[in-house]
Amino acid sequence: MQAFASLPTNSRVLVGGRQLTIQTTLGKGAFGVVYQVKEVVSSRVYALKDVLCKDDSEIVKAIREAMTLKQISHKNVIAVEGADQFRRAQGLHILILVEYCVGGNLNERLNRPSRQELNIQWLSQISGALAYLHSRGVVHRDLKPENVLLTELEDVKLADFGLAREYIALKTGTRLDDGSWLRDYAKYFMDSEVGTPFWMAPEVFDNDYTEKADVFSLGVLFYAILERDFIEVDGKKFYSAFTNIPGVGKVAFGYAMATYGENNARIQFSPRAQGSNAVHRIALNAMSYDKNDRWSAAEIHDRVTNVRVSVRLDFERLHQPDECQC
Repeated sequence: MQAFASLPTNSRVLVGGRQLTIQTTLGKGAFGVVYQVKEVVSSRVYALKDVLCKDDSEIVKAIREAMTLKQISHKNVIAVEGADQFRRAQGLHILILVEYCVGGNLNERLNRPSRQELNIQWLSQISGALAYLHSRGVVHRDLKPENVLLTELEDVKLADFGLAREYIALKTGTRLDDGSWLRDYAKYFMDSEVGTPFWMAPEVFDNDYTEKADVFSLGVLFYAILERDFIEVDGKKFYSAFTNIPGVGKVAFGYAMATYGENNARIQFSPRAQGSNAVHRIALNAMSYDKNDRWSAAEIHDRVTNVRVSVRLDFERLHQPDECQC
């Protein structure tokens, strides 16, 4: 993908028969720009992702995948409302219209404290959404705090999957065809001074990506929520799972294992971390070096659900009024 100019504020675009007004730019990433837009007729607010493609085949693939994703329905997966395309001097653009999440993204939210009940809610919703995607044969490939969006009530919506070339609908067990997605994506992060991709599994650096790499990223998300460890780049905090390598410093855990070896890259929760030992074990299992040692997303969701039920019962017992002694 190449850089391109943002659409001007107050300009209008047509997506799937909806006339939309560009209100503001919400963010820019490796594969496009995201805008807040308002439908002219209904005044409903959406998010619009604009992805610049290099040739016609890319946009055909992207639109086809967007329409496939429109058939995916889960309460914790962002709803795709429509897709369209247009051509400018820079090339072909694909527009993906999705529901708007007023709560921002999880990376921003982790700057503020949250109660144990909310943390467990996030763990359950994220793992449940990922288990659903895997059950439909979709591998996310970019699971990170910035792609976990939050509603006004702070419920989770997984976003930003299936929107760019080779970045879409991998079936379980499928390898990257030529590694170009990984090279392009890693190069973007290296060149943008953000550093190594903080959430990637160690095997991804060898161009091996299955649904178990998503599980590793899920463990990184769990760790980020419970530990709140981060690095700061140009004044922005990036929450992830890091380990300290002697003589190097703080390094993203998956990259550290891929670069320095499993025995030289260790991670654990600090005494300040939130959550129970049971939740910590789930996160650490998900971040196992050997992908075959990791539980599936569905198994992780089941285990988190059990913990969530236990937490709720403990909360109810603590807040149960004393019986009247008559």
